[in-house]
Amino acid sequence: MPAGVAIVGPGAIGDVHAQALARLGVTPVAAAGPKPDELAAFASAHGVPRTYGSLEDLLADDDVEAVIVATPSHLHAEQSVAVLEAGRHVLCEIPTGLSLDESAAVADAASRTGRVAAVGYTLRYWEPHRCLADRLDETGTLPTLVVVRQLMLRQSDVGWTGKLRDWTDSALWHHGGHIIDAALWHLRPPAPVTVAGTAAPPWPGSGSPMDVAAALATEDGRLASVAVSYHSREPVSDVLVITPERTFQVDGAVLRENGAVVYDGGNVATEQFAAVVAQDRAFLAAAAGGPAPLVQAADVLAAARVQSLLEAGSLPA
Repeated sequence: MPAGVAIVGPGAIGDVHAQALARLGVTPVAAAGPKPDELAAFASAHGVPRTYGSLEDLLADDDVEAVIVATPSHLHAEQSVAVLEAGRHVLCEIPTGLSLDESAAVADAASRTGRVAAVGYTLRYWEPHRCLADRLDETGTLPTLVVVRQLMLRQSDVGWTGKLRDWTDSALWHHGGHIIDAALWHLRPPAPVTVAGTAAPPWPGSGSPMDVAAALATEDGRLASVAVSYHSREPVSDVLVITPERTFQVDGAVLRENGAVVYDGGNVATEQFAAVVAQDRAFLAAAAGGPAPLVQAADVLAAARVQSLLEAGSLPA
C-alpha cells in the first residue's frame, strides 16, 4: 500500500472513508477542507496529523501519494484531474463528474498520467452484486431484462450517514449513476445502448430533477428499465436480472435466485460499509502497483453517456 493517502472533503462520506481506512490499518497522512472547525474535528477523530485549507496545499505535501476525493459532487472532476496531474493516484467518490465531458476528462487524465483513477461506484464491490455477476459468468447466459430501482426520500438532502448536506445532491448523477452503471454491468451490452427516457423538471425545493425514468435497449434486443426518485416515502433499492431460465433479485444485502436465497449479508449498513472497505483496499493496492481496481474512471463512461442523454431530454420546468 502507498505510504501516504490523504482525504479531501472531511464531510460525511470522507468520514466513512476514514473509518474504512482504519479498518485496513491505515491512517491518512493529511486531510483538506475549506471549513477549519470541521477539518479540525475530522483530524482529531481520525488521528490525521496534518490539515490543509485547500487541495492545492495538500498536493504540495510530498508525503501524499494517493488522494480520496470526497467533496461535493460539482468539484469531483476538477479535483480528480488536479490530483492526477500532480502525479498522485485518485479515488473519486461518485459521481466522477456531472456530465459525460467531465467524466471523460478524469479518464483521459488517468490515461495521460499513468496514474490510478478509481471511482466510488460501490455496487460493483457490493457482495450480492458480485455473487450475481459470478452466477451470470457461471451459467453463461445474458439477461433479457434488467430492472433497477433506487427510490428514497431525500427532499431535505440528508445523505445515507444521516447528516444534512450544505450542497444539492443529484438524483440523476448520484444514485442514477449507481444503478445505471449496475444495469449496464449486468446487462453486458456488446455496444452502446439505445436510450429512451428523461429526468423530470427541476423541483422547486431543490432546483434539480428529483425523478428519472429510462428504458435501455441493446443492439441484440435485450432491455433494462431504470427508475430513480428522491420523492419516495417508500424506500426501495433493488435489482432484478431476468434470463430465460433464471430470475435473480438483489434486495439490500440479499441475493435470490429463482426465489431462493443464495446470499444473505444480513444488515444493509454492514454490507454497505464492507463494500467501501473492499473498494478502498483495491484502490490502495492498485496505487502501490498491484492489480487494477474493479472500477476505474474509464469503466463508468458508458453510464455517464446514458445519464447525459437523460439530462438532455429533461422535461422543462
